[in-house]
Amino acid sequence: MITRDLEQMLREEEFNEKLIAENKAPKVYTVIEKYMEEKNIQRTDIIRFLNLDRTYGYQILNGTRAPTRVHLIKIGLLLKLSLEEMQRLLKIGGKEILYARNMTDAKAIYAIEHNLGYEEACEFIWEEK
Repeated sequence: MITRDLEQMLREEEFNEKLIAENKAPKVYTVIEKYMEEKNIQRTDIIRFLNLDRTYGYQILNGTRAPTRVHLIKIGLLLKLSLEEMQRLLKIGGKEILYARNMTDAKAIYAIEHNLGYEEACEFIWEEK
């Protein structure tokens, strides 16, 4: 069941603890894995592009370590996620969604909406001034 449907049920029906318990949020690593399959991106590509230690990278992708917000944003950029998909990834990962009034987040939103390539987007978002 999608979250929107659960929210609708909470507004309109009596609270159903069993239903909520049976519809837990997906784990962030499974969502990343799903997007990787859709985009035909391999784990090694994610680890290489994010410049992660191999062990740490595999731990993120296996769910034994939680990725940071920056790592999630970089993964989303590499996977060319839409803004809606990026926000979903951040929510599921337990991180704040992108907020247009925050300069770094605004740059990330711009990069996503203007389809900047991964390296170009990273330079634009996190450039040192």
